[in-house]
Amino acid sequence: MTAAVGKTCWTDVAAGWDRHREEIEHFEAPVTERLLANLPALAGRAVLELGAGTGALAERLTDAVGPVGRVIASDAADGMVARLHIHLDGRTNVSVQHLDAGDIALPDALVDAIVFRMGLMMAPDPARALEQVRRVLRPGGRLVTAVWGPPMANPWLTLVGMAAASAGLVTGAAGPPTGPGEPFSLADRDRLAALAEAAGFAQVTVETVDALRHYADADDQFARVSAMAPPLAAAVATASPDRLAATRAQLRTLVAGFATPDGLALPMQAHVLAATAP
Repeated sequence: MTAAVGKTCWTDVAAGWDRHREEIEHFEAPVTERLLANLPALAGRAVLELGAGTGALAERLTDAVGPVGRVIASDAADGMVARLHIHLDGRTNVSVQHLDAGDIALPDALVDAIVFRMGLMMAPDPARALEQVRRVLRPGGRLVTAVWGPPMANPWLTLVGMAAASAGLVTGAAGPPTGPGEPFSLADRDRLAALAEAAGFAQVTVETVDALRHYADADDQFARVSAMAPPLAAAVATASPDRLAATRAQLRTLVAGFATPDGLALPMQAHVLAATAP
């Protein structure tokens, strides 16, 4: 993840991501498995994870590379880097670094694989980020990255935003966040592939992964999503009780069609890109 979305820093929601760490891994498991399936055997290899967040995936990567391999777990947000240090402490084959995908402060041809889960779309200049990734990879190295699909395929997130806008909890441009550096900025899979090819990658593939995110009810969905989305978290922190109540009421209406006997089942969709450095 990048250091900021607009003027709001991901550090501000690092605690929320840490609190919901297991839930995130559970919901994103189908995406994570597709990422890992597109990597070669990692034993003894050097791997860089960009946008590593709280380090749950980095833990799996350290297990995969084994004692003679190494992992660099990195993030651009200070708060996330602090979480990485906490969760990865004691693992001898990993180092934690503060790295921005748009300007990766590492030597050329350093690593065999780069993993970038749900962070590339947050880069203000994804073309530049992909060029940096290409530079740091060794010849034959693999990039795997995942980004969110279209807004309409991700109501678990977009409906919370719609409810917040409708109730006046957040203000600004209407519509889903599709601009540069926003969650749905790389939702077009053809554009995503074209960016990788333009950066010099070969054997570029893009797979679409569909899954469900489950919540007890609309209040549960709102609490979890708002704790991890910087603009929403900032708005919730200063909102009046009436404004929050209005937002939750609006969300209950919007998600009614996704109700099941066991709670809400809301679709999510991601694109998984895999590519090779020639």
